[in-house]
Amino acid sequence: MVHTIQPAFAIDDSSLLETDLTTCHLLVLVGNGSFTYAVFNPLQRKFLAIKSYHFAPKTLAIEDLEMIEHIFDADKILLTAFKQVLLAFDTTVTSMVPESLFTPSLRKEYLHLVQPETIHEAIMYDHVDALGLVQVYAIDKDVLGFLRKEFSTDKIVHVNTALLNSYIKSVDIHRYDGAAFIDIQANQFVITVFKSGKLLLQQSFSYQSGLDVVYYIINSLRQLKLNEKLVKIKLGGSLSGDSLIYAELNKFVPDIDWLDRPSGILYLSNMLELPSHHFQNLFSLALCV
Repeated sequence: MVHTIQPAFAIDDSSLLETDLTTCHLLVLVGNGSFTYAVFNPLQRKFLAIKSYHFAPKTLAIEDLEMIEHIFDADKILLTAFKQVLLAFDTTVTSMVPESLFTPSLRKEYLHLVQPETIHEAIMYDHVDALGLVQVYAIDKDVLGFLRKEFSTDKIVHVNTALLNSYIKSVDIHRYDGAAFIDIQANQFVITVFKSGKLLLQQSFSYQSGLDVVYYIINSLRQLKLNEKLVKIKLGGSLSGDSLIYAELNKFVPDIDWLDRPSGILYLSNMLELPSHHFQNLFSLALCV
């Protein structure tokens, strides 16, 4: 069967054609039924392009891999010899471990103490030096193997690590009443909670409705002994102010702000026309290179 796959979203301008891409970084984000990438100029600290493909997530990862292979067939920029390629994964099977207690050989035990084991998994980890933590996570080893081979790279990170690198730059993490950063994507979201500069929680949830999101957020805050009426909520991801998720959340949580793009980075003018909280996860990858 022949597949034709087109990007769901794309932004670039003439500067992309005028740039020697072998001096640039390619930032790749593989999510649940999505494959998104950005071209980033490290010398100028500037994003030059974004492209996002969406496909229906399958039960078997091999079917997702087939869709990614079709993207490679259709999008020749992926064959460019970039200076560096960073592979990021947005998966829900994660666990945080204090760096002082972390032993690499035990990473599987850390992860599956509370998370279910999946077939064909590769268990990876990132050091979050600023917080003294290690992010342990599982990704599909066949998808990982394909991307490593195609890009000839071993630079791998979980998107939650990139989000942490972005969130810790916010003054809101020092709030006494707490701050909850929410990154919402299709069918899943991750909540990251700080209080007085300390990370209390980072956890992913699947959802089917706006009420699901509200329930998980409020329940998480209450378990942490935080008052949802006083916590600052910072929203990012693929949603808008007129979305059902925002409307439901606003009924219960009064203090909501939109996340802004990572600072200290340049963006194309047509990227700046997007709501500031869109592509928060992709833009945060620039903080990992």
